[in-house]
Amino acid sequence: MADNANPPKPDGLPEGAKYEAPKPPKQNPALRMMGMPNLRLRLPSRNWMIFLTIVGSWTAAVVYDRREKKKAQKKWCDLVAHIAQEPLPANQMPRKLTVFLSAPPGDGIRPSRQYFKDYVKPVLVAAAIDYDVIEGRKEGDVRYGTAEQIRRLRRKKGEQQPNAAEPEMDTEAAIDMIRDKMQIVPEPGVRGDLVLGRHTWKEYIRGLHEGWLGPINEPPTPVEPASVFEAEPLSAHVPNEARTDGSPTATENPETSKSDAEKKPSEAEKKEEEKKKPYPPAAYLSIDKYPSANLSPNTPSIFEPSQPIYQQHLLGFLKTPQRIYHFLTRRYLADQIGRETAAIVLAASRPYEQNISSTTFSTDQSDLDATPVATKSPESDASLSSISPPPQNQTIWEQQSLLIQEEATWHKSVRKPRKEEDDASYEPIWVSDMVIDERIGSRMRKFQLDAEEEARAERIGRGEEKARVKEVVDLRNEKVVIGNLDDD
Repeated sequence: MADNANPPKPDGLPEGAKYEAPKPPKQNPALRMMGMPNLRLRLPSRNWMIFLTIVGSWTAAVVYDRREKKKAQKKWCDLVAHIAQEPLPANQMPRKLTVFLSAPPGDGIRPSRQYFKDYVKPVLVAAAIDYDVIEGRKEGDVRYGTAEQIRRLRRKKGEQQPNAAEPEMDTEAAIDMIRDKMQIVPEPGVRGDLVLGRHTWKEYIRGLHEGWLGPINEPPTPVEPASVFEAEPLSAHVPNEARTDGSPTATENPETSKSDAEKKPSEAEKKEEEKKKPYPPAAYLSIDKYPSANLSPNTPSIFEPSQPIYQQHLLGFLKTPQRIYHFLTRRYLADQIGRETAAIVLAASRPYEQNISSTTFSTDQSDLDATPVATKSPESDASLSSISPPPQNQTIWEQQSLLIQEEATWHKSVRKPRKEEDDASYEPIWVSDMVIDERIGSRMRKFQLDAEEEARAERIGRGEEKARVKEVVDLRNEKVVIGNLDDD
């Protein structure tokens, strides 16, 4: 009887069991009224996992590198920040450096400016160091600017060549004259030169030799003998051409043909002048005349110290992996440049080293540079295997090997042969070997950071020591006391 009371249904389910669809999770009414979809928490798909992993890893690497870069720069800024608080007399100029910038090979001047602004300038600003900039947009501009600066200094000290015209009063000379009348003196102590990049360093050395060994005025240009074709004057009248087209006039007008002949050369000359690449003025002294040149009597016994700064600049599609690595490791570059800039600010220096080459020439990079470099490209002029062995007992200067690792990364356009239409006075300084005269090299000095200051910077970076900066009292919240008006 009980079995017949609830007979099974045709679908096999008892009458009391009913299928109910799962209900969606309840949504916040406020979000539902705003039209937001009812999202459920679930694991992302395979493609989303790949995308999020790549983007997250890249973002984390960039954020970590930029944070460490700021820490490294802050460490060196705190090391030299106390210099900005040193008192300065009213009639004394602050210390001023000379910064030499040049467009990197195969590129414009903007990357060098941005490089200086990102890595060098923060340390100089922290120490309140003033600086002048000598820029070069083309090869040879820095060489000319360095030599002209030295020649101006020689003229200021009264050095003149016989039968030479008096130099015109320029802006810098007028400013110096006004400061002398106002009894404003420069800061006593070391100034210094900051040179950015190997290519700029080569031009700086070349201009240093030209300024102290070369003449103070531009030498006369040698007169080239006129060729036979240039010596022969052109005929006054253009020969008439017979017309064979049956026109009524058989000859052309001589005046019209003469004017056309004059216009064609002038247009061709204008096009050549537009295409001609403008170069800086030619050097007053060639390299082969260094030994026979006389040193200026106003040459100081010790030059202002200098500091070449490594410039990281890569061009080319094939160097994309290396550029990505450099983009993610800028913290090391900021720490290295911060150390070198702090050495300039603290003004500790040493003379450049020199070694006497033996009979066998060593091709090991570590013998020439303190920071050994890895492999170099075969076509690079910087490859030590391509350097010819020096003769016996020749002096190898430290200046010749500084930043030599940059030459392997220069753009290939630097090593292209010179074109025929280029200026005859053009001098390829970047790809040429650096020649140093003993009278100049022995007077040069290099900035170097003391071990004690470097250890202090490491302690500042770890937070174990505070910077030597005096705390500035905020007087904005203090009450102003005026004479006899206040009861206080």
